[in-house]
Amino acid sequence: MNRVHDNKPTSAALRRDKQPQPHTGDSYRAPLRVPSGTGCRECGAVYDNGRWLWCATTRRTSQLVCPACRRILEHAPAAELWLQGCGYLDAHRDEVLALLHHQAQGEQERHALERLMRIDEQAGGMKVTTTGTHLLRRIGAALLRTHHGRLSIEYRDGDGLLRARWSHADSDV
Repeated sequence: MNRVHDNKPTSAALRRDKQPQPHTGDSYRAPLRVPSGTGCRECGAVYDNGRWLWCATTRRTSQLVCPACRRILEHAPAAELWLQGCGYLDAHRDEVLALLHHQAQGEQERHALERLMRIDEQAGGMKVTTTGTHLLRRIGAALLRTHHGRLSIEYRDGDGLLRARWSHADSDV
């Protein structure tokens, strides 16, 4: 029987400078896998088969602080969204806040590490910080779908923080 050999080099055969590197190194993610059944002592999320989940397990072997809780405790968001103050935002403040909380709850139910950290109301608008980038993108898409306006998302390499800015085109109601 003749075997067909693939001549593609494996990642071990590639030179170190040619090996694919992760886009960004997140210092809040563990470099090695945590043993399955490990739970977070802050929020109760459980690490199982490579993912943090909201599930009750009886075989909890050890406890540590999950990456999302570490971000919250250290006030180090993964993403921030600036809602620029305008007449529209002032007039629809309660609707926008309800949308933010609804989207955060939906994302947190599916992904234990995606949480809303804070909503700070400031003179020029609102600053929303999250523990993950996916939640920010979900909130941004929901704002565009519901309230329209403009959304700009910016990620600088090496910064480790996804920044977004939303503003409504109509400054009047």
